[in-house]
Amino acid sequence: MTDTTSTSTSDASPHDDPRTVAARQRLDRLDGYLRNDPRNNAMLIDAFETALACGEWERAEFHLRHAQSLQTDGLAWRLREGDFWLAQQRYDDAQSVLESLAGTPNPPPGFADVVLHNLAFIDMRRGQPSVCVDRLAPRLEGSAHVATDAAQPTPIAERALQQVWLRALHHDGQFDRAIGWTLENERQGRLDPQAAGVAGLIAIDAADFAAAQRWSGLSLSNGDASDQPVETFVTQASLALAARNAERARQLAEVALQRNPGDGRAWSTWGFAALLGGDLNAATDAFHRALAVMGQHIGTWHGLGWAQILQGKLPEARATFETALNLDRNFAESHGGLAVVLAMQSEREKAQEHAELALRLDRANVSGRYAQALLSGEVKDAKDLQRLARRLLGGRSSPLGGDMGEMFPEPEAGSDGTPSSAAPNDGH
Repeated sequence: MTDTTSTSTSDASPHDDPRTVAARQRLDRLDGYLRNDPRNNAMLIDAFETALACGEWERAEFHLRHAQSLQTDGLAWRLREGDFWLAQQRYDDAQSVLESLAGTPNPPPGFADVVLHNLAFIDMRRGQPSVCVDRLAPRLEGSAHVATDAAQPTPIAERALQQVWLRALHHDGQFDRAIGWTLENERQGRLDPQAAGVAGLIAIDAADFAAAQRWSGLSLSNGDASDQPVETFVTQASLALAARNAERARQLAEVALQRNPGDGRAWSTWGFAALLGGDLNAATDAFHRALAVMGQHIGTWHGLGWAQILQGKLPEARATFETALNLDRNFAESHGGLAVVLAMQSEREKAQEHAELALRLDRANVSGRYAQALLSGEVKDAKDLQRLARRLLGGRSSPLGGDMGEMFPEPEAGSDGTPSSAAPNDGH
């Protein structure tokens, strides 16, 4: 079954990967065995799947067509033809095959779910999460969603469906629907632990940190490490950020990136960990990598903007916050961050306008208040920002959990008894 962990791909070539080399060597051996036993269906399946694993498309097609000519297990081989096209990212060809199988009468157990899952995977790869949601809703929410015996293992196809369903809801911004569905399935004992890992990241984005901890923990405590989705580790990294543990957050984000080097959320989380740790150059690089694959993620634009402010790159920061505003003009932090940049560039009228908009949208917005404090002269440097932020935000909930005022530590006393700036440095 096709993996739906990510909607992005790595640029790395697979040809030198030791696993690819080993798969190609195995394929050579299987081809030798099949010359002596060409009707061995089990060996044909093994050879076909191994050829897909190492990107040997011509050899995979040879085994596919040979197996189909034998007219043995024809339905399963037709499904494998869909896998053949999917592996090459030829989604129109794959969809044609899968749609021809969707109405198969009296299919084997799990067959319809595999077909549905692979069609949903195509929707996600095409960047159409709303189409995916509409496709899966009758199966996951409607009358077709028959309760299973909680004492029995959930079939693998249904587990995969749960995961792609939650990813589709997440990418489509339907957080409440996703969380409600997860809670109901958790209550009934039919929530797949790895689907819970996907739900954990949705809970982070919905600011439900207790659910995020519970669901990502459920994922980590079940199954092999290879089964656990990228979202589980991004969730745990985000929770580490909430605890102000930059090193732990970075380590967990790196685990996620080992699973999928092209995962935008993992790069974004790694960037926030670097920002929290004061490594501004690394943070900026990570945010750029994240935005290359998820340019609509406003929170990552904010992270990049603040890294650029702290580096003194005000023109770049201004462009970054303007980009965030173009994505959503009703986001308080976009106005607040831009107001800070404008105030630092002495464009008082524009700065005041955006600060007021930020506070109109969110009375607790720290960036808008910081911009106003810059304009009034109350804040002049990082020491003043820390004190102001602690006064304004103490007792308020941080977006990553905990007291927002604690995001800004009390300035430390320098050797001369005066507070020292605690602004992050860039590591150089």
